[in-house]
Amino acid sequence: MKRKVAAILAADIVGFSRLVAEDEDGTLRQLAAYRNVLDDFVVHHGGRVFNTAGDSIMCEFDSAVKATRAAIDIQDYMRAQNLTSPRNRRVQFRIGISVGEAVERQGDLLGMAVNIAARLETLAAPGGICLSRAVHEAVTGHIAVPLVDIGERQLKNIPFPVHAFTVAGQDADIPPEPLRSSIRSRVMSGLSVAGACLLILIGAGGFAFHDQPSRPMERLAAEAGLLSPVRQRAQIPVLIADPIEAFSGLAQRGGQIDDPHSAPGLYHNALLFEAKGESIGAHRAYYTLARMGLEFVDPHLRYAALVRAHEGRLIARQVYAELNEDVPTRATALVHALQFESAERRARLQALIETHPDYAPAYFFLAEEHSEDRVGSLQTAQDRRVEQAALAEFLKAHEEGRLMQLFLDQSVAADWIEKAYDRHARLALSGESVSALPMFEP
Repeated sequence: MKRKVAAILAADIVGFSRLVAEDEDGTLRQLAAYRNVLDDFVVHHGGRVFNTAGDSIMCEFDSAVKATRAAIDIQDYMRAQNLTSPRNRRVQFRIGISVGEAVERQGDLLGMAVNIAARLETLAAPGGICLSRAVHEAVTGHIAVPLVDIGERQLKNIPFPVHAFTVAGQDADIPPEPLRSSIRSRVMSGLSVAGACLLILIGAGGFAFHDQPSRPMERLAAEAGLLSPVRQRAQIPVLIADPIEAFSGLAQRGGQIDDPHSAPGLYHNALLFEAKGESIGAHRAYYTLARMGLEFVDPHLRYAALVRAHEGRLIARQVYAELNEDVPTRATALVHALQFESAERRARLQALIETHPDYAPAYFFLAEEHSEDRVGSLQTAQDRRVEQAALAEFLKAHEEGRLMQLFLDQSVAADWIEKAYDRHARLALSGESVSALPMFEP
């Protein structure tokens, strides 16, 4: 066995299982195409791919600088490709890089440096890069990008803490300064670097909390010294005559709005930041809009999806639990319910409908919960009846003019309506009648 010192780059696709489940052939074609490009970048920077496993790729370089430059090129390329792809079909890599001694066996590399690179990759945000301290020391002065110290991390199956750094990029949510040790221990127990960054954004947005906050995100933010100890009221929205028309005008005109204070301006900017991969700006705009206490549902759905993509469902659930407490609306209650799983989500949707029987978006999601797309071959006759009845209520709200006013982006509502009509028609053809049947089982 040959021993060598090498820089190891570990890359992994974010949400690969979901992408394959939704479109296996398309995803595998995408992966093959991106692998060819990735391999070219690796070779261009003097490296080689020594191991692949599904969506994971391990590469070897003879210097940390070359490995980091290859990683930056890969992420820049992927970012550009994703700008023209539907959000649910975007492919993003997380990348980790370490340097150290490795053992070569039949072309494969084994050892602690390989293991650390694989674990650092899990710390990176989607589209981001995470480095070990040794890599940081090697590239400082050679790589013209910001490097952020995120402190020592206890990585799975690594017997010692690893001091880690992140490479700031458009898709990677990076805190502007090292986090205090009081928050680091909590970050290691489940909140990622991007989650810590979200806390900073909340502080930067001017929302402050009590001296001893009891809610998860408040407590972490207060202990990190990111927020002042006095809670402010929810931001007062700037009201305009027709926000839906205003948003449509902004969408047609394009371009970023400087210092927006209205819901249309904030939503327009948030979508623009998302399209450019600027997650920090998107978080800030969505959070400010979410605290206005308005009933538009589509910005809340996109904000929750953004938090979920970077932080996971648990953090999204906590964010919307707090929003639903501070600025409760039917929209915050709905999006909070959607952060739960299966039976709990159904129960919360049913409770919301019982409290607000005229709230059309809740019926749309209740129908989805009972649909064949959701439950597959386990769909029962009762599921089909509930789905059809919920779709009927949703479409009734549309036909009575009660639906479109709940969406800032009217194209989102139009898409929902088209899907609802199509699903309702298919169910009607199946012969399942909903007449005289209750919406919910007793």
